[in-house]
Order: sequence, then structure tokens, then C-alpha cells
Amino acid sequence: MNSELTLYDYWRIINRRKWTALSVFLLTLGSTSFYTRLQPVIYQSQAIIKFQPPASYSKIPGSELTEFDPWNAVSTEIRVITSMEIADRAARKLGWLDDGANPARNAGVVNFILGSCRAERLQDSNLITITGVNSDPVKASDLVNAVIEAYRDYDLEQKSRQGRKTLEDIASRKAEVEENLRALERSKQNFMEKNPNTGLGAALANQLADLEIRKRGLQDKYTPNHPDVIELNQRIKAVESRLGEIPAREVELVRISRELRLQEELYTTLNKQYEEAKLGLSSVVSFVSVVNPAVASASPVSPNKSLNMLIGGILGFFLAIVSVFLLENLDVSISTIEDIESFLKLPVLGIMPHIASEHHLDNWLTQLFRKERYTVEGFRSALLINRRYSSGVIEAYHTLRTNIISQLGSGGSMSLVFSSAGPAEGKTLTAVNFALAGAHAGLKTLLIDADMRRPTVHQIFGSKREPGLSDILTGRTDWRDAALESEDLMLGGLDFDSLMRFQGIENLRIINAGTVPGNIVDIVDSAGWEELLTGLKSEFDLIIFDAPPVLLFVDSILLAKHMDGVVLVYKAGKIARSALRRAKEQVIGGGNGSRMIGVVLNGVRATEMGPQYGYYSSDYKKYSLR
Repeated sequence: MNSELTLYDYWRIINRRKWTALSVFLLTLGSTSFYTRLQPVIYQSQAIIKFQPPASYSKIPGSELTEFDPWNAVSTEIRVITSMEIADRAARKLGWLDDGANPARNAGVVNFILGSCRAERLQDSNLITITGVNSDPVKASDLVNAVIEAYRDYDLEQKSRQGRKTLEDIASRKAEVEENLRALERSKQNFMEKNPNTGLGAALANQLADLEIRKRGLQDKYTPNHPDVIELNQRIKAVESRLGEIPAREVELVRISRELRLQEELYTTLNKQYEEAKLGLSSVVSFVSVVNPAVASASPVSPNKSLNMLIGGILGFFLAIVSVFLLENLDVSISTIEDIESFLKLPVLGIMPHIASEHHLDNWLTQLFRKERYTVEGFRSALLINRRYSSGVIEAYHTLRTNIISQLGSGGSMSLVFSSAGPAEGKTLTAVNFALAGAHAGLKTLLIDADMRRPTVHQIFGSKREPGLSDILTGRTDWRDAALESEDLMLGGLDFDSLMRFQGIENLRIINAGTVPGNIVDIVDSAGWEELLTGLKSEFDLIIFDAPPVLLFVDSILLAKHMDGVVLVYKAGKIARSALRRAKEQVIGGGNGSRMIGVVLNGVRATEMGPQYGYYSSDYKKYSLR
């Protein structure tokens, strides 16, 4: 046997198990479709935002805007967007949180939002894509928009936090100065009411306060050695000297007036800063701007039916091929003519085409569920007398007969045993149709049901089982009385019109199995076969024995040593090759003179034969139409 597989071998293997491959492929595709249907429908919504400070951004008093780095800033903001804080804010905007609910439930809602949204940077840009998924397309877009809104609010709060703190500090200091100013004004007013004649000290005090205010302004710009600062210090000393000369009662007025003037100046400064802080706070804007808002999607992103079915188809095809070659490696039967001839060292005498029953249930049971044999009606519909069979099928049996004659080397009367290694390989149907084909060719043909354990021929033709072969072998009847003629067949269960139309039916005789004997082996082994066969060969050109399977019963082996040859019917893939060889060895072993003529490959479809044999069927049909 050639160990190298050719392209034809691969084609044959796949073709033989095409139904298995198709079943695996469809099962995988169906499983993929079922799995896809079980998956929840998910919709996706996406928005694009930009994170960058506006060109007209105003500084807030007390805060500074450092140099903006878009790359580092975007990476940081992505983490902010996917934070628990933003998820919590978004949940509150959507109204998904309940303050009175269990905290664990609210935490679950926040975690759900975190798991439903993701943020990514668009390549080579400071743009950020925010993607949300949900079983509802509207909720998916609402979720994304809520996250963006929550993020913008958070960003705005962070940007204005320093400004609010500065404004609060200035307001607090302003209120304090304003309170001091009122107290000083009340003190001056009380002093003036008690001392109406004083006033020079107040004027000098005001002048001294003005000089000190100017000094503070100059000290911010110049050093103490600057001429303007030195001159101002001299004038302050002169004013202080004059104040020392005024009466003591005016010293208190001078102090009050100077403090009042300083507090008024401080209040004016704080009030100006307060207004500036308010203006700066109102100019704070978020760095986040929306480029593309999220909208509801019309089609789901998951499950991707087209992609799933494509993957399922590829996987199904792969599994189908793997299944085919795995079964082929596990198959110990023989499936090709070359393998049979090489393994058994016997010729393949004929290739019997597959003859399907008209009863479709029979075909399903035998092919799909491996039922052992057809029903009686199934057998009858598969006979050659059926009008639906062309001459090409009958020619296959004529070819078988020609090959048998060639192997025997004799053109005279032939006695043949049709058997098989195991049951349900089609030996009975092959023997019956071979007999019908012989009768159709004009040969005097005798079909004998030698399977006395499980006879079928009498059921097929609708005749009585006895008298038959067992009665002939035990001497209870003569073979001429047991042989059924065409008139007897017409009274049986077969269709009368089909029998009348079948050319050569008058050449056929049938001997059924007969009465059930109690010791079949002894009867077959001790029968007077020479005398019986001599009488049969004088009357018939073709004598066919339908015998039991070789490996189950010894009947076929006992018959074989008295006949001209044994034809072994084999249905490809039915039994192991070792069983087939064992059947051959049992028939020809022991030196009993039995002859194995060859093998009939039964039940073959034209599609299974391959290019070198498949054309025979079509050629038979074409030729018969001419």
C-alpha cells in the first residue's frame, strides 16, 4: 500500500465523509449563531474633547499659570476623567444615585460607570476620546455627556479654587480694616467735641501721615541712601519736631488723625484688590472644550454578527477537516479498490452501485443510524425488476458475471456462494440482483437461500419458506418440487406489472431456506452435494447460494468446498480490514479445496469513486440512451 497520499486521496477522504464534515461545519456555525444570540446587545457612544487653556485666559490674583505642557497634561487628565470622583459626579447628574439608598448600591453604580467608560488620547494630539457603552443607545450617549459635564465642572472648580481663597482673604481683611476705621472716626469725633480749640496738631498729624505714606512708596523703589528718601526723612523729622512743641492735649489728636489716615489708605487698597479679585474670578474658564459631542448610535457594536459568523465559518471548516481526517485515521476499514486488492491479494470483481430504497426511512436508518438491513418493502424496492433502474445498473452485474467467468476459466454452468465477512453488507441484495441480472441475460438461473438461520429471500418474493434447501438436504423433498418458477413469483408479494415488464424473469428459479432444522451444521456438512449439484448444473447455467456471514457461522465454509467459488461481498467502511482478511483465510484455509474468486465492492455511490471510476456510471447511462 502506498504510504504517500496524493491529492486524489485527500479528495476521496473528504468526499467519503462529506456528510460528517458538513454536519461538523453546520454544528459549529449553528453554535456560533446561538452563542451570538445569547450575547447582550451593546451600543457604543463616543465624544471628543480638547484640553487646552484659552488664549485670553486671565490670571487670578494670588495664583500663577505655569507653562502648559499638552502631552503631560493630557495623560494626567485622562486619569482624572476615569477617576472615582468624576464617576460619582456623573452618576449624580444622571440621577442614578440615591442619598437614602444603601451605600453599597451607590458604590456599585459608580463602579458600573467606571467600567462603562474609557478615555484615550487621539494619536499625536491633545484631543481625548471618551467612549461609553450600554445596552441602551440613548443611555450610552447620556453617560458620555454626563462624564464630560462632570469633568468640566471639576476642572472649573480646580481652576477657580485659588481665586476664591484670595477673594475670601481680602474680604475678611477688608471687613477688619473697615471696623478699625469706624472706631478711629468715633475716637476723633469724641476728642474734637471735648477740645474744640485744638487743630494745629491735627494738621501736622495729617502732614506727617502723608509723608510716611510717600516714604513707603519710595522704599519699594529705592534704597535708604537715595536723595529723595533722605530728603523725605528730613521733612518727617521736621514735622515731628514741630509736633513736639504743641501742647500735650493735642498729641492724642495727632495720633488719632495719623492712624485714621493710614487705615483709610489701607481700606482703599484692599477695596481695589477686592474688586480685582472679583473680576479675576469671573474670568476663570475651564480648559475643557467639546469637539464632538456624544450621540446615540443606531447600530450595536457587540455582538458583531458578521465577524462572529465569519470566525465561526472558518473554525467550522477547520474542525470539519480535522474531524474527517481524525475519523479516517481511526477507521480500520478498507475503502478503495487498490487497498482491497493489495491487502487481500484478491481481485475486485465488481463495483455494485448504491441502490437506494424507495422508502426514505430505510435509507435514513441504514445510512445515518447504521441500521443493519432494509425492511422487506425496502428490499423489494431495491430489486432490479423495479422500473426506475436503467440498464447501466444491470450492466454492473453483467460485468461481475464476466469477471467471475474470467477468474474461473470456464464458460459452463457455475455454482457460486455469495457471502460476506459480517452482517448488513448487502450480500443478500447482491445475490438476488445478480440472479435477476443473469436471468435478464438469458441464463437459466437458480437462486438458493442457504442462510437457514436468518432467511430473507422468501420474504422478498412473498413466497413460502418451505419446502426449501433444508428439506432437500434431508431428503424430505426433491429440488424440483421446492424450486419456485415465475408463475409462483407472480402470486407473491412483488408487483405483478414490474415482474411482467422484467425481461427474462421466466429464466429464474428460486429455492427458499426451507424448514428450520435443529442441526444446520451437520445437515450442510453431511449432505450429498455432488449428486445435488450434478442435477442442478444439468438444468441451470448459474447457481447462486446466498450464505450466512463467514465470521458468524461455519455454513459458508462448508458450502464453499463443494462449489466452484466464493464471492465475498464487502461494503466499504462497514467492518475492519482484519476481519475481511480473516474471512478470506477461513474460506480458503484448511486445505478443503475452497476457492475465493474475489470481492464485490457493494453500495458504492458514483461521487465516492473518484475520477478514475466515477465516469462508468455516466457512461452506462449515455450508452443505454442511444
